[in-house]
Amino acid sequence: MKKLYIKTYGCQMNFYDSEQISNLLSSSGYNITENSEDADLIVLNTCHIRDKAVEKTFSDLGRIKKSFKLSSNNKLKPIVAVAGCVAQAQGEEIMKRSPWVDIVVGPQSYTDLPSLISKVNKVEKKELVNLDFPTIPKFDHLDQNVNEKKNLIFFNYSRRM
Repeated sequence: MKKLYIKTYGCQMNFYDSEQISNLLSSSGYNITENSEDADLIVLNTCHIRDKAVEKTFSDLGRIKKSFKLSSNNKLKPIVAVAGCVAQAQGEEIMKRSPWVDIVVGPQSYTDLPSLISKVNKVEKKELVNLDFPTIPKFDHLDQNVNEKKNLIFFNYSRRM
């Protein structure tokens, strides 16, 4: 069995997406590991909304690269993927500053990970960047006249004095 290490940054949506990535890759033979040094595939699922998100991502990528050099068991370098919002915003910069990264996918494209993983070492890296942001029709079927409806309740979470 291949081992998958996922580090999730930030928002609840990313934790949900990481769970979905894990489920998606389990069908490709990956099991979760808690240790990045044991991993055959490392996924950093990033959140751009948090403070210093970009810096944290590049810092972790530097630590990952350093762990390749420190590995003494002649193990092959794991596949490294950066997913999520930082990947979407910084995709080309990630590949430029961290050329050991194999895959960059935006939050709408992580379902392409199995096919991208199968292409690692078979094609040029530039083809392993998927920053497409297709529209999702999930809101297409909602009533467009919501604002006209009566009896809507809005919650105010501001602090009351």
